[in-house]
This record gives sequence, C-alpha cells and structure tokens, in this order.
Amino acid sequence: MSDNIRHLNPRELSQLEDADYALSEDAMDRLWRARNAIRLLADLNNDVATSAGINADGPAAVAEYASEDMLAILTTATRLRGAPSTATGEDTI
Repeated sequence: MSDNIRHLNPRELSQLEDADYALSEDAMDRLWRARNAIRLLADLNNDVATSAGINADGPAAVAEYASEDMLAILTTATRLRGAPSTATGEDTI
C-alpha cells in the first residue's frame, strides 16, 4: 500500500456521507503518482533544466502522462449517489 494513502478514522468516515464519488485504491495510487509528477514539473526551473540537459520534450511528456492518467482516473470513479435533480450555479459556470 502506498505511504500516501492513509486510513480514515471514525470522524473522517462520518464526513464521507457528503461524498458523491469513490475511487479504488489503484486509482488513488495513480492519482498520487500523477500529483508527484506534476510537483516535479513545478519544481523544475530553467536553471535546473539547462544544467540537467532537459529540453521541452521531457516536461511536455510528463504533463501529457499526468493529464491522460488523471482523465482515466476520473472515468473510473464510482458515483455513490444519483445526480442532483437541479443544477446549481456552480454546475452552470
């Protein structure tokens, strides 16, 4: 099990009643990997990239990987309850 996935205590479990979607453990692991890849991109500045010989293709490939993996994760999420009967303002923005 990934170190990034923590077990929920009873108080946190009670907050799940507001959850609309659930992810599998594999999806959570993939989400953490995508997050870590994005953090690496965020920490990569021009000086580091130049000294390491990294061109634009490397970061672009990481961004594409993260984007595709996050889309795959979202499509595997399980809806826990039905869709709201009326759209809220946030849904229409």
